[in-house]
Amino acid sequence: MSEITQILVSRIDPKSEVNVRRLGIEDNVEQVKSSIQKHGYWRDQPIVVRPHPDPESGFEFQHITGQCMLEIPAVVEDISDEEAIQRSWGENEHRGELLMSDKTYWANYFYNRYRGDMHETREAIELAAKFLNVTVDTVRDYLGLALLPEEVIKMADSKLITKDQAEAIMKNTHDPSSFDESQQKMIERASWLQQQPSREGRTFAVEALNELTHDAPIEELNEYVMEKFEDIKRKVDIVIPTQLYDDLLNWGERRGVEDKSIIINLMIAETLRDG
Repeated sequence: MSEITQILVSRIDPKSEVNVRRLGIEDNVEQVKSSIQKHGYWRDQPIVVRPHPDPESGFEFQHITGQCMLEIPAVVEDISDEEAIQRSWGENEHRGELLMSDKTYWANYFYNRYRGDMHETREAIELAAKFLNVTVDTVRDYLGLALLPEEVIKMADSKLITKDQAEAIMKNTHDPSSFDESQQKMIERASWLQQQPSREGRTFAVEALNELTHDAPIEELNEYVMEKFEDIKRKVDIVIPTQLYDDLLNWGERRGVEDKSIIINLMIAETLRDG
C-alpha cells in the first residue's frame, strides 16, 4: 500500500530515465516555484518516487512524477521501470505537458521494443497503444512524426508549426530510398511553411503539400499558394433580389443551365464580353 512520507530532496535523484518528459522541464520548474511561493506547498499533490534501482547512483530514491516540484510530501512506491514510465506518461499526458518530441520518442521506443520481441508490425503498434493508453491511430501518427528530422520536431515543440502541419511535411517528403535528401527537404518545407505570413497562407501551404509531390520545388509550392489567394480575390458574393429570382432561373433554363452559381457566372461573362 502507498503511503505519504517526508523525504529530503537530497535523497532523490534529480534525473530519471522513467519520466517521459524529456524537454522543457526548466521552464515548468520556474512556474511551480512561483506557484509555491505564492500559494504555499502543494500538500494535496505529493510527488511519486521509488527506491532507486541503481545502488551505485548515490541516491536513495528516483522520481516518477512531480519532477518539477521535487517538494515534499512524496509517495514512495516500489514499482518496475514499465510501471514507472506508464505512470509518468499518464500524468504528463493528462496535464497536456508532453511535447511532440516526447510523444514520438516513447511511441517509437515501445514500438521497437515490441518489434524486438518478435511481434509483427500491427501487433507491435497495438501493444504500444495499449501500454500508452492511446489509440492505434495515435501511435501510427507518432511513429510517422518520428521520421521527421530533429530540427522540425523542435519547431513543433516550440509551437512554430502545428502537428497537422508537421504531418503534412512528413507525408509529402519522406522517402526511404533517399533518406538524407528527404530529411533536408523536410527542414526546407518546415521553414517555408513556418514563414507564411498569415493563417490562410499556412492553410494553403498545407494544401500544397497534400496536393503536390515530394519533387515539387519551393517555387512550385509558392505558386500554388499564390493561386489560392488569387482564387479568393476572384470570388464575389452576389445577392439576388427576390423579385428577380424567377427571371434568373428562366434565363438559365433558356441556356440549358440549372445551377444558380453557373447561371450567374454566365451572366457576368456575357455582360463583360458584350459591354
